[in-house]
Amino acid sequence: MTKDYRKHLFATYNETHVVHVDTNDEQKLAWFRSYARRHYLPHLAQIDPAEARVLDIGCNKGYLLAVLAEAGFRHLHGVDLSPLDVQIAKTVVPAAELLCGDAYDYLAQQPDEFDIVFIKAVMEHLPKQETLPMLEAIQQALRPGGVVLVDVPNMDWLFASHERYMDFTHETGFTSESLRQVMCNVFSQVKVIPVDNTGTGRSMLFALKNRIGRFVLSKLLAWADPEGGSLPIWSRSLLGIGVK
Repeated sequence: MTKDYRKHLFATYNETHVVHVDTNDEQKLAWFRSYARRHYLPHLAQIDPAEARVLDIGCNKGYLLAVLAEAGFRHLHGVDLSPLDVQIAKTVVPAAELLCGDAYDYLAQQPDEFDIVFIKAVMEHLPKQETLPMLEAIQQALRPGGVVLVDVPNMDWLFASHERYMDFTHETGFTSESLRQVMCNVFSQVKVIPVDNTGTGRSMLFALKNRIGRFVLSKLLAWADPEGGSLPIWSRSLLGIGVK
């Protein structure tokens, strides 16, 4: 007998997984504030935040949308499968329009609707056969010239095996090459950027120790394997940016 284990695990996701790996709401919001300002907003500098229609797929508890609201974005939308997360998100970012439901169904009803679509910590949960359909659905929901920001774990990261298997619902892993490959099948302009987020929200002392440790280890890796030493092993995430 075959059972949809994903449906079962997502039904209990918060109490069986998130509670064991996540920080509290205040820390999470502070982390997103630092992360978005450093890695997202610079790519949106040419877009008027007062006019842009923004969608966050897998909006979770609304932290990213709250940061975008602080940055001046007014037309904010989010969709997530978790009723609990959407309920919390409504208190975190009251101005956003939030829906608890399936992203595919939602996107199908929003042709040429959005200027910006974010999808973070979602694509790795999709089986390979759902990867292109999701990107195609996003492309159709974007207005001409609209931008998608796809944020996924980097499988070239030094501790990528942990990232890949720390969550039983993770289905697909991406490198810079494979993320670019799938996005180029859907979007006209694509670039993929390794994102170094290990120091986000940390102290200056941590950053200094981190930099020294990386320098030493990088020299050792380059000596052991010159080709492998060129991979983005320090970047925990990848940011794929596509334009319709």
